Amino acid sequence: MMDGIFLYFLIFMAKLTEVSVATVRVVLTAKGNRIAATLLSVAEISIWIIVASKVLLGLDEDPLMAVAYGAAFVVGIYLGILIEDKLALGLSEIECIAGQKEAEKAADQLRALGFGVTEYECEGMEGKKKTLDIKVQRKDVPKAMAILKKYDNLFVTVRDISKLSMGSIGRRFIAK
Repeated sequence: MMDGIFLYFLIFMAKLTEVSVATVRVVLTAKGNRIAATLLSVAEISIWIIVASKVLLGLDEDPLMAVAYGAAFVVGIYLGILIEDKLALGLSEIECIAGQKEAEKAADQLRALGFGVTEYECEGMEGKKKTLDIKVQRKDVPKAMAILKKYDNLFVTVRDISKLSMGSIGRRFIAK
């Protein structure tokens, strides 16, 4: 029979792994990455069956197993979100509204780094403006934002893109 503390540790670590994998799988599913999500689901369900059965079968004798299981669930969701943030999978759209001079300077700097930038004329409360539309790999958002943060009076939004077809991200062409 396993020692209590070691058993709690094993339950905690296994459930932590399972929930972290599940969180990343859900994000991959939402982003349309079916193959990776399917492969992760095999690991997820395998761990779940082993851990859940151990906890449920021993719950009458040792209710603290449920505490380790529940705590790992909470921590696992948080860890899964951190992992997904670090992986930064997918695409993002950065929209920047700025004065014409600032927008032109920012667009030139972004293009020099290889970002594709589309410019639109627009008008705001304070007159003529330009909108910069930038599609980037999600992992490149901080790099693009570092350029934009050099300028004052910008209005910037960042959105995830679930699907992109026919176009380019920087110098990489996408055709689907």
